[in-house]
Amino acid sequence: MVFKKYNSRLIQKHGFSWRLAVSLLIASSFTFSSLSYAQEPRSQEDSAKQESYVNVENSANKTIVKDAFEWQFILDLSMVYDPKIIAGIEQDELLHYFLPGILVDISYKGFFLQTNQRRSNALLGGTEFGYQLFVEKNWQVDLIAKAYMQGYDSDSLIEHGGGDEDLLAGLTEREATGGIALRYSHYFNDALFSIDFAYGSAGDDVNGEHVGGIIIDSFYSYLVPYRNWDIYLGGGLTYFSQDIVDYYIGVSPEESNDNRAEYTANSGFRGQLEVYAQYPLSANWSFNAGITHSIFSNAVKESPLVDKSQVTQVMLGALYVF
Repeated sequence: MVFKKYNSRLIQKHGFSWRLAVSLLIASSFTFSSLSYAQEPRSQEDSAKQESYVNVENSANKTIVKDAFEWQFILDLSMVYDPKIIAGIEQDELLHYFLPGILVDISYKGFFLQTNQRRSNALLGGTEFGYQLFVEKNWQVDLIAKAYMQGYDSDSLIEHGGGDEDLLAGLTEREATGGIALRYSHYFNDALFSIDFAYGSAGDDVNGEHVGGIIIDSFYSYLVPYRNWDIYLGGGLTYFSQDIVDYYIGVSPEESNDNRAEYTANSGFRGQLEVYAQYPLSANWSFNAGITHSIFSNAVKESPLVDKSQVTQVMLGALYVF
């Protein structure tokens, strides 16, 4: 589980800031490589401690039955550059870049509550509750529940995020979308592929009707060990059905005015590439860094609420294992 201490600006997130993203692979790889030359090789004690808190998928890269009671708590101290696609949203104060939190992983009798520590977006808010249905040598199927998109409130975006008042004022609040999904995961020697087939449930639209739709979320992560670094190169593609996309960035007749035309969005995609790296500093501390770049389909960019179809996110932080 992820408990985040957000400030007012960071609580209100647009659904299409989905940390579900595309990265600057080359630049990040050179940065990670140059930093590693200045470090001493990790001790056996540090290595053991590092493996104790890194998700089993990270280190063993194979399925594991979550039968025994196991848990871990990790303090996350992160700084994030997190631009939004909604028009006018900016991180204009130093406090907006800080994103501390507590990561909690628990498993028992096939049930689990976990964060995905192969990805930087897990540290930006994301947790999964699930149950292992089938576990084989190289693959598994889980039933999971998670939040796929965070909502946003136009008044808070205007007050705390610098949103365009003329464009955003008067919009109905968009609630977060939670989903129930079947997840298939396949484990390779140095890689993991997963795909979720989910039904996402959002809030009510302006007419009071509940909104829900299909989400198909896939991601491939490849582990590149380099000296004491664990570097994950990832890419993915996510599909959102028309009802979900329109709920977040559509403009209903009741919301339209001289500054925003009525708009009905179609189904949409988000493409992702990502680089995420971890480096053990001691038995308890670990440095982590990530960079992701997201590209959204035309259905997103054509909305009058959106001013860009691509965003690049950068995260730097430290993890402390209790």
